[in-house]
Amino acid sequence: MIRKGFLYALPPLALILGLSIWGWTGTAAGAEIPVHFGLDGAPDRMGGKVEGFVLLPAMALFLCVLFSLMPLIDPRGENILRSAPAVLTVWAGVIWVLAAAQALITLTALGHMDSADGPGQFIGFACACLLAVLGNVLSKTRPNWLIGIRTPWTLSSDKSWDVTHRWGGRLMLAGGGVSAISFLLAPPPVAFTILGISTSVMVVVSVGLSYWVWKNDPDRDTYSAASE
Repeated sequence: MIRKGFLYALPPLALILGLSIWGWTGTAAGAEIPVHFGLDGAPDRMGGKVEGFVLLPAMALFLCVLFSLMPLIDPRGENILRSAPAVLTVWAGVIWVLAAAQALITLTALGHMDSADGPGQFIGFACACLLAVLGNVLSKTRPNWLIGIRTPWTLSSDKSWDVTHRWGGRLMLAGGGVSAISFLLAPPPVAFTILGISTSVMVVVSVGLSYWVWKNDPDRDTYSAASE
């Protein structure tokens, strides 16, 4: 799984590094780089070259190392390996979103993109697509401590984990799909509102469902302090 993970992450990682080098060499020393964008697409915070062209590559490399260590550091590491399709999708998907963010920063810094090009929609669409893709594989995760919908109840009941991830994945897929379409058809503020509502509904329903299934699972784990 680890070898596949690095293989899948290599294209977006190479893209991030290439964009960072292009941006670093193409901007003057001391230049202010747009590093955050408002819902209207206009830059609303500036930073230096290190923040603009080093932070995201470093974060991407760190995440690759973290994903590769998951089977070793999770107490249920064997379930991480059993969840390989989902783990690999999350691994590659997150790096691709970071690549989209780096492209936005670099192209804006070099003058190849401005607020009229809809950069807010660009990154929002990428996040919505990631949400839909993750929803499609969420049900393939097995109980673990590092990836998935981790509530006290899914971690204490394998049945709660299975049911929550099956229905939570469907909600995530639907919400991500609707949000992605909204970024193509609606103004950015409306699309981001739809994305926020979709994510909130998925979280609230998943947490509530995880508790309800756990409460009705006779095989659930319960914990209490040992009496003296």
